[in-house]
Amino acid sequence: MTIKKTFLTTFWLVFLCAATTAAVAQAALATAPPYVDENQTDPAPLKLNAVVGRVRGLGGDGMSRVTVSLFTEDGHALIATVMSDKDGKFHFNKVDKGFYRVVAQIAGLCTANIPIKVEPSLLHRKLEITMQAKDLDQCSYGMAK
Repeated sequence: MTIKKTFLTTFWLVFLCAATTAAVAQAALATAPPYVDENQTDPAPLKLNAVVGRVRGLGGDGMSRVTVSLFTEDGHALIATVMSDKDGKFHFNKVDKGFYRVVAQIAGLCTANIPIKVEPSLLHRKLEITMQAKDLDQCSYGMAK
């Protein structure tokens, strides 16, 4: 009788864990950030050797909790999403060379959509993203520093 109870309890726990994992995966997919491009004209891709940088407001202070997403250039498939830290810093690990889009979003501000080219280089340049209000002439933008 105890073996049967142990088996049933184990089976129930495995089923519960599987159901919870599936629900969490579906919730993560449902909240994946969309690809947004509010650029009036596309700037030339910024050349970087890694996808690391900082998000700032117009005053120059780091902005925390900005959603920063990395998309492929072709097809705009989502690769990864991170949140900027308390100083506005973010990074993506091990990005292969090629063309990508970095999209930074936070409620109330214009979405930054920055074309980049990741290539091996001696220069260690970082991506500086400046977030701006939606009603300004220029949308949020990025620069390599």
